[in-house]
Amino acid sequence: MATHNPDHCLFAVPKKGRLYTKVTDMLKGAGVEYHREPRLDIAICKDLDMTMVFLPAADISKYVGGGIVDIGVTGIDIVEEAGLEVERVMDLGYGKCRLCVQAPVASKITDVKTLAGKRIVTSFPTLTKKFFDPLDKELGVTTNIRFVSGSVEASCGLGLADAVVDLVETGTTMKAAGLEIVGTVLETES
Repeated sequence: MATHNPDHCLFAVPKKGRLYTKVTDMLKGAGVEYHREPRLDIAICKDLDMTMVFLPAADISKYVGGGIVDIGVTGIDIVEEAGLEVERVMDLGYGKCRLCVQAPVASKITDVKTLAGKRIVTSFPTLTKKFFDPLDKELGVTTNIRFVSGSVEASCGLGLADAVVDLVETGTTMKAAGLEIVGTVLETES
C-alpha cells in the first residue's frame, strides 16, 4: 500500500478517461516514473519528491482549492462550475471544447434571449445560472435550470427541456440529437 510522504508534492490527475490518458502520456514523455498498484489511487514517483493522486476529474479542483493536493489537471469548466479559487498555472490544450446553449434545430432559435424563462437541462447548473441570470433580470423572467449527470443532449427529445447547456467538442453528438448551438457559455480546456 502506497502512503503519502508529507514532504512530497501531491499531484492530482484524472483517474480515468481521455484526460487520464493524455496526462499520463505527457508525464511518461517528461520522464516521470511511478508504479500504480491496481485499484489504488496513490502512486509514489521514482526519483522525484512527488506523489500522484488519481481522482475523478470533477473532484480535482475541490482538492486543489481546499489545499489537500498541491497541483492538479482538470478542465476550466470543472473549476468554474465548482466556484473555487485556484491558480491556473498553464493550459495544456487537452480537451478543447465549448460549453454551449443548444436548442432543437426544428425550433429555429437564433437568439439565446428567447430561451430565458424556459426549461434548460445541464450538468453545469452553476455556470448555466450565471449565464442566464442577466437575461432573466433584463426580461423579468426566471429560467428553470435542471441538473442531470449525463446524456444531457437527450433532454429536449424526451420533452424534459426546451434547450440544454452542454460541452461541444466536435458537434457530432449534438447534431445526432437534432440540436444546434445558439450561444456559448464558456471556452474550456485542461
